[in-house]
Order: sequence, then structure tokens, then C-alpha cells
Amino acid sequence: MIVAVVPEVVLAAAAELDALAARLEATAGLSGPLTHVAPAGTEEVSVLSASYFNRAAATHDTAIAKTIAELHFAANTLRMNVAGYVGQDLTNAVSVAASGV
Repeated sequence: MIVAVVPEVVLAAAAELDALAARLEATAGLSGPLTHVAPAGTEEVSVLSASYFNRAAATHDTAIAKTIAELHFAANTLRMNVAGYVGQDLTNAVSVAASGV
């Protein structure tokens, strides 16, 4: 089985993952003020309702932050792997050239 790795394609995929993370980060920054609410009043129901919504928003914020980090991690993994493939190809090419094959 032959595996063909096209570095440009892999690097483009990594760039797309980084761009997706950037868009998600920008969207999260804009939606943050909308998802966190102040109590409508000072009575217990308003305070508890706002507390409930803010806990849910905090969970959402945490999930988005983890997703952004995971997208960047995946992009970096692709870049490191393509560098490894290119390096190994170069090493193999030097070995083949040195052996005169």
C-alpha cells in the first residue's frame, strides 16, 4: 500500500482549521454579552433565573473554548505530521541518491 501525502493539501487543511477556530472565537466574543444576563429584578425568582441562564452560558463558554483549542491542536498536529513526512522523504531521497539506485 502506498500513501501519498501532498504537503500543500495538508497545510491548506490546517489553515482551514485555524480559520474555523478564528471565526468561532470571533463569534463567541460577540455572543458572550448576549448569553450572560442580569437579573430582571431583585426578587428571588429573577435572581435564580439569571443565575440559571448564566450557569448555562458558562458551560457554553467552556465548550467553545475547548473546541477552539482542539481545532488549533488539530491544525498544529497536521503541520507537524506533514513536516515529518517531508523530512522522511528528504532522508529517503538522500539515501537512494547515495546508494546509486
